[in-house]
Amino acid sequence: MHGSPGDVSAGSPTNDAPDASPPQTKGTNLVAEVVSGLAGRLRAAGVPTPEVDADLLAAHALGWARASLRLRHAEPFSPEARSRLDTLAERRAGREPLQLIVGRVGFRYLDLVVRPGVFIPRPETEVLAGEAIARVPKGGVVVEPCTGTGAVACAVATEASPRRVIATDVSPLAVALARENAARTGASAVEVLPGDLLDPCPLSLRGAVDVLVSNPPYLTPAELATAEPEVRDWDPPEALVSGLGGMEHTARLCAAAPTWLRDGGWLLLEVDPSRAEATACLAESAGLRHVQVLPDLTGRPRIVAGGEFSTA
Repeated sequence: MHGSPGDVSAGSPTNDAPDASPPQTKGTNLVAEVVSGLAGRLRAAGVPTPEVDADLLAAHALGWARASLRLRHAEPFSPEARSRLDTLAERRAGREPLQLIVGRVGFRYLDLVVRPGVFIPRPETEVLAGEAIARVPKGGVVVEPCTGTGAVACAVATEASPRRVIATDVSPLAVALARENAARTGASAVEVLPGDLLDPCPLSLRGAVDVLVSNPPYLTPAELATAEPEVRDWDPPEALVSGLGGMEHTARLCAAAPTWLRDGGWLLLEVDPSRAEATACLAESAGLRHVQVLPDLTGRPRIVAGGEFSTA
C-alpha cells in the first residue's frame, strides 16, 4: 500500500446528489463563478477538500496551471472546456479519486502517472521517502517492496545517489506502471521486479542493503469495509489488507530485515498509527537497534525505523 488509506476522501457514486450538473445559467460562466459553483457541488457530495478539488479539476479542464485560475478568474470558460469540466465534475462528485480523474499525482518533486488498479500514493508517504533519502549513502543499495506506482523508489533514485534501487510488487499492473514512472522520471537506478516482498531480490543482496523501505498493506478486512469510498471502491484490496490483524506484511518485513540489511542499514516502514508501537516491538524483537516511531505530516505515529548495527 502506498499511502494512508484513511486519509483519502471517499465515497461510492451517489446517483441522488443534489446538483446533477454545475449551473449553466447566464452570468455564471466566468472562471471564478464556475469554480465556486463546482466547489459547492463537491461539498454537497461529501468531498472533503471541495475547494482544492474544484481548482484542480477546473485547471485540468482548461489546460492551465492552478495558479492561473486566480490570475484569469474573470475570463469565461469556453464551451469546450465547460463540457470537459462537467464530465470531470460528475466523476468527482461520484467520489472517484481526483488523481485517477486527472491521471497524475505530484509526489515530492515528481509528476507520476496513476491508473486504476494501482494504489495511489498519498502525501504522508513523502515523509517515508524523505527518511529513505536521508539514510541512503552515495552508491548505496535500496530495496522497496510493495512499490505500487514506484513513487518512493523513483524519489529515492532521483533525489539521492544510490547505485541500485530494487522495487517489487505482486501486482502486474503495479510493476508495469512503476517501470513506466521510472522511465518518465529518469530514475535509471530503479529496477522493478514482479513478486512478493523480498522474494524477487537477488540473493547477492543479502547483507548488502543500505535501506529497506516499504509502505506495505496495513489494514484489517473490517477497516477496509469502513474506509472512505475512494479507498474502498477504487484502491486494489491487495494493496490495503494485510491479514486479519493488519500486520502480516510488516511482521514479515521486520523478520527478514536483519538478513538483508548491511551493518548500518535501515528498515523503514509506513504503518497504521494504531499499530505503530506494535510494529516497533516487532522490529526490536527481530534484533534491529535504535528503533523509533516517526510522525507523519499531521503528527501521527506513521513510520517505524530500525537499524542493523553490529554494536549498539
